[in-house]
Amino acid sequence: MSTQVVYEQQGQIGRIRFNSPNGINLLSVPVMAAIEARLAEIEGQHPEVRVLILTGEGRTFMAGADIDEMASAPGEAGRAFSRRGQQFMNRLANFHHAVTIAAINGPALGGGCELAIACDLRIMADSATIGFPEVKLGLIPGWGGTQRAFALIGPARVRRMLLTGEKLNGRTALEIGLANECVPLDGLSAATDRLANDILTNGPSAVRLVKQVLCTHESSWLERGFAGEAELFGKAFMGEESREGLRAFLEKRPPSWATA
Repeated sequence: MSTQVVYEQQGQIGRIRFNSPNGINLLSVPVMAAIEARLAEIEGQHPEVRVLILTGEGRTFMAGADIDEMASAPGEAGRAFSRRGQQFMNRLANFHHAVTIAAINGPALGGGCELAIACDLRIMADSATIGFPEVKLGLIPGWGGTQRAFALIGPARVRRMLLTGEKLNGRTALEIGLANECVPLDGLSAATDRLANDILTNGPSAVRLVKQVLCTHESSWLERGFAGEAELFGKAFMGEESREGLRAFLEKRPPSWATA
């Protein structure tokens, strides 16, 4: 089932909601394109929007990449697939028009975690989870996650996340700096609105200039890391290990790794 990308607006606050009929939101290439279209729509038609909230409906924020899409792609497509995802995440991270807030209502895993950390700020429900489980599929994060997570939480913590594939709850994510705030699920919408309104009390031009200078600084050193990430994601994607990991996930069984 495809994930719908719904836009709504209240004054200076815009909201993008991810809504899959089965409650499990997945980040596919068509969903990336739909989000990009919403960003372009806001830039072109809604100049008054100063804060953009991204959140999920149903059971997830964004459960991860679309494994069916990945499993059906040829191995040699890995590097291009990584670069497409990086292009999307960079578009979101460098969305100068408004401050972006990820309101994480449920699992934000793999590509969903990369989506969340491409936003300026993150508020998590205490029952939500976030992480990079790619190694459990024989893969690595390929949409900028290795680089942005390193910048957010530092080398020791990001190594543990990436090497174990562990899922962190909201409280732990707050403690290590991956989330800016953690609240009960039933208070997530109110907490996100409070943060949005705190931003709206400030000078509009000043806020945009702060975001611009931060994005310029990040872009100057992240791009080299993105190139290496795409290269190594492509290498992993081409290998039999990732083919087995993706098949095992779809077949709902533990992967059978070949011995080194």
